[in-house]
Amino acid sequence: MTATTVQAPPPAADPSSTAIAGPPEGPRSWRWLLGFWAVVFVLFLAVHPGRQTFDTKLGVTVDPGQFLSDLGQLWHDRGSFGGIQDQYAGYLWPMLPFYWLAHAVQLPVWLAERLWLSLILSVAFWGALRLAERLRVGSPASRLLAAVTYALWPVFTIVVGSTSAAALPGAFLPWVLLPLTNERYTARIAALRSALIVPFMGGVNAAATLASLLPVGLYLLSRPPGPRQRKLIAWWAPGVILATAWWWIPLLMLGVYGENFLPYVETSQTTTDTMSATEGLRGAGDWVAYLHLGEAWIPAGWTVVSSVIVIVCSALAAGLGLAGLARRDMPERRAGWC
Repeated sequence: MTATTVQAPPPAADPSSTAIAGPPEGPRSWRWLLGFWAVVFVLFLAVHPGRQTFDTKLGVTVDPGQFLSDLGQLWHDRGSFGGIQDQYAGYLWPMLPFYWLAHAVQLPVWLAERLWLSLILSVAFWGALRLAERLRVGSPASRLLAAVTYALWPVFTIVVGSTSAAALPGAFLPWVLLPLTNERYTARIAALRSALIVPFMGGVNAAATLASLLPVGLYLLSRPPGPRQRKLIAWWAPGVILATAWWWIPLLMLGVYGENFLPYVETSQTTTDTMSATEGLRGAGDWVAYLHLGEAWIPAGWTVVSSVIVIVCSALAAGLGLAGLARRDMPERRAGWC
């Protein structure tokens, strides 16, 4: 009689680790990225072709080389009869190098602007898609829909054509989170990879950058208590401080030598009166979107806050997002509600 051996089945994979590792990136993601970018770029080109948009500081788009040379001193004598630079250092990365390169290859300014805007939305789209794939949120179709919705969210729609630098923090938020979700990295590598993405958020609006880092901080605090969580926080926090020193040091100098003009242009009441709970959820609380001085100050923003169709659709999208967070099978549900 011969003994019959039965091979034991392999151990079941840990669902939590599978969700964190996520599927490897494939050509399908690249095809979606290129397709999304092409559509967005063509749509931007179709709006007033040949004409520049008013996008933050004019010197960045028209003469980036001169703008860069002016960053060596706090005093700026080329506009408004001279004055202390107002967070000009925040344009140093990544906006200024892009326009410097476009200027070097003699790309028309209006075309460089459209390319820049399309790249911002594409970064937001692909980052959201990759993060959803990593966490295994929903199905492939719902991940794609969520990524498109994120990139076209009213928060970006309102500001991307007029203050594109303010859209950078939200566009790069998924990319800052992405390394932290990969347990194949050691805590040190994951934290430092995340911190190295933060400079791409720019430093034009410190409040916007800090607000976009808040979800990352909540994600770290929601990790299971243990050595990995402590190491992630211990490496990530100082890493971010060092990675943003190029703009917060000049900002401190501006606070010492500059003049506080905000009480005359953007009081707290002015900027928060439009930020109700519903408007905040659907991304339409930006006060500049409500400016209508004979004509809309920002046409896209005015459409977001006044068009019935846009209001209903954005409210529905916000409601679906909250419903998704409420699902018991939603990965990282705790961090999402935080």
